[in-house]
Amino acid sequence: MSRHSYLAAVAFVGCGFAAHAQTPVIQTVPAAPPSAAPVRPADEETPVAKPDVVLRADKLTEDRDLQEMVAEGNVEVRVEDRVLKADKLVYNRAKTSMHATGHVQITNADGSVQFADDIEADENFANGFATRFSLRVPGRAGVGDSTATASAAIRSQDGSVHTLEQAIYTNCPICREKGGTPTWSLRARKIEQDSNTKMVTYNDAVLEIKGVPVLYIPWFAHPDPTSERRSGLMIPDVGSSSKTGLNYEQPYYYVISPSEDITLRPEIFGKVNPLLKVDYRKRFFSGFVTANGSFTHEQEFDSKGDKFGEDTWRSHLYAAGAFAINEDWRWGFGIERQSDDQYDQRYDIDGEDDRRGLYSSQPRQLLSQLYSTGQTPDFYFETGALVFQGLRAGDDDARFPKVAPTLFTEKVYDFGNLGRISTDLSAVALMRDLPQTLPSGTPGNNVVLDTARVSAKADWKSQYVVGPGLVFSPFVEGRGDAYRIDNGTAPTRNVNRFLGLAGAQLSYPIIRRGNFVDLIIEPIVMAAYGTRNANNDGVPNEDSLLFESDDSNVFEPNSVTNYDLWEGGGRVALGMSATARFGEGYEVSGLVGRRWREEADPAFNAVSNLSGEKSDYVASVKGDLGSYFRTAARARLDDNLNLTRLDLDARTDFWRLHGDARYFKVTSNTVGVPDQEGIVLGGNVKVTKNWSALYYQTRNIVDKRDIRLALGVAYRDDCSYFAITYEHSGAIDRSLGQSDSIHFTFALTGLGSASDGRFD
Repeated sequence: MSRHSYLAAVAFVGCGFAAHAQTPVIQTVPAAPPSAAPVRPADEETPVAKPDVVLRADKLTEDRDLQEMVAEGNVEVRVEDRVLKADKLVYNRAKTSMHATGHVQITNADGSVQFADDIEADENFANGFATRFSLRVPGRAGVGDSTATASAAIRSQDGSVHTLEQAIYTNCPICREKGGTPTWSLRARKIEQDSNTKMVTYNDAVLEIKGVPVLYIPWFAHPDPTSERRSGLMIPDVGSSSKTGLNYEQPYYYVISPSEDITLRPEIFGKVNPLLKVDYRKRFFSGFVTANGSFTHEQEFDSKGDKFGEDTWRSHLYAAGAFAINEDWRWGFGIERQSDDQYDQRYDIDGEDDRRGLYSSQPRQLLSQLYSTGQTPDFYFETGALVFQGLRAGDDDARFPKVAPTLFTEKVYDFGNLGRISTDLSAVALMRDLPQTLPSGTPGNNVVLDTARVSAKADWKSQYVVGPGLVFSPFVEGRGDAYRIDNGTAPTRNVNRFLGLAGAQLSYPIIRRGNFVDLIIEPIVMAAYGTRNANNDGVPNEDSLLFESDDSNVFEPNSVTNYDLWEGGGRVALGMSATARFGEGYEVSGLVGRRWREEADPAFNAVSNLSGEKSDYVASVKGDLGSYFRTAARARLDDNLNLTRLDLDARTDFWRLHGDARYFKVTSNTVGVPDQEGIVLGGNVKVTKNWSALYYQTRNIVDKRDIRLALGVAYRDDCSYFAITYEHSGAIDRSLGQSDSIHFTFALTGLGSASDGRFD
């Protein structure tokens, strides 16, 4: 027997060791220099090169008779991107195998780490066996590391498959505190992880919550944390409603391609027929398409689940898409359709009020659209076609116009000190299947079927600083409108009008800088004169029914931003703005103003705030203290400073509280209907590190009725989410009255996903 011992760091090459008695250094030696490679015949198979291996240890003993090398003390072996650490390592040249013992740890190229008491493996760690084994795999964004432990582990198929016997798997952090138990874990007779398929499978699995067995599953599989999107079952949704009874939704996610997927969401109910929801997504090189829809075969039913009416197919479809034609031009579409106007309310389908494209509609009104836009630094173009569907009681879709097309384009010319000229062209065509009677008090109050309008406008604006800091901003505007009006019975009318406006705005900013607060106070006055009596020519008001003069446009030359109404004659606006800036980005600002007109115009209703010779006072206040607190308030006050309208918004994200609040009040003399007053509250409070209380409320203060009230509790930690919420709906819409529901959500990170626990 021949034995040699070295107290040194050593290097070995390919499948053999080359020991060097020298000072402790690490050295890597290539298997053979290129020039030393023998020349082989062309038909002779070239052997596969073995990887370089680097060994580092405190002590190395070599037995040449047994062809074994023993490394002891702080052993570290590097094979390509893998690193093995152990107390002792025995390498057998003949078998090309390694046997490591004592605090064995293997770190792989993907970041996963394996631990064991004892490992037997081939020289590149591709295949082997381990006892008292554990594995930690780093997770991707949003998914924590996963951990598995086992009494024994087998690595096979060149390292692509790990088989664990008597194993436990979890995504939860472990060993943070003595005696700590992970929130959830899966205990199984056998767990197998395949790095090729990136799947983890279980045989005879038991789900444990805080160490307590709650569910037995003979076979179970899920993607490992390094996996990308996967087809498979998702976390179910369970709840109960007075309308539909107990309900269970089981989503199935299917990956069609790397850029396309679909989710099927069959839902069964205790009181009504099942419903199938479908979500589709597709990403293209130049854009995307998303769609969600559902269908069922059922009668209508009320808030108690009592059925009535025809038993037929019912469905909905909400879809959107947007695409880039080139760097400056885009096109897109939006689709919003339902088989009947209360379909979404009966089945609690969200998304009716979402925006799906360039244009937006009013609540309880669906809009389908096709549009295109183009934009450069001094040019803008848009065109579209629109179709509406009403969901409110009394809505008649035949009375909603079909818009085909609508067009707007604008070109801006900047002349520096001489000012800026903006030119635009607008056109629209409205078509109806049935005549429509315009609201009383509107000029041209007759039956209108179709209208078409073309408008061309040019305006000039400039700004000069004169005297002690006065800001003088003159403006001139000219516009021409051409209308074609068809009431369905009388001869078609053509109306042409030419409009002009000129005036100026004068302001005087006063700035005072301080050690802690910078103040800016700016008195503002605007005066203008425009073409009179422009609303008396029988032009129907289609685009300005909901117009209101408020703090955002009180100083504008023509506060009406659309085309059918025109603010003529003389007008003056007077007011003041103020801003206080302090700290790091904190700011409080406010504005107050009022508008006077030469004469009243009956074309403007009470909502517009321009129905008389003077407007109400308009005011706004904004406060921004960063994420801690943000608030904004807008108000209208009459001559006696009585509040006629108030909108108040506030948001906070401070300490354990996240909340949003909105309060509004509109008096009857502003809108011509009974007073409207309500509040919207929502948010959550972290009671402990993991537990939160959830709250949402929409309340009609005048009627003393909650439109929606939701209360719940949620638990969240690093690897799980649980929430249970109770929701009461006090909205009354025809056959649907008040209803109550309970919603339950439970998700295990890495096995499924959940919402963020906030009410939107």
